[in-house]
Amino acid sequence: MSHTDQEFEDLQDLNILYRSAILDTTEAVGWGIEILTKVVAAINAGTAGSLSPDAQYQAKQTLMYLKGRKDDNAMFRKPGDPVPRTFQQYEHP
Repeated sequence: MSHTDQEFEDLQDLNILYRSAILDTTEAVGWGIEILTKVVAAINAGTAGSLSPDAQYQAKQTLMYLKGRKDDNAMFRKPGDPVPRTFQQYEHP
């Protein structure tokens, strides 16, 4: 099977796009882990309602970013793809 230079270029562009999306998502997952670690530490210390203003801001910003990424990722879904599971569905299939 022979491929044209344009096909290889298109695949390379697509690869760059996917790689960028993966790197962005990985970064956001890191923010989520960071803030959830702070929340769990506060829960374990019995001070769940006392996150610092900086941690509260980080939580809000991280949540907004993750919601945006979720919406961005949804455009790659195809008809027939399963609906994303909720946490409850994941825990209790």
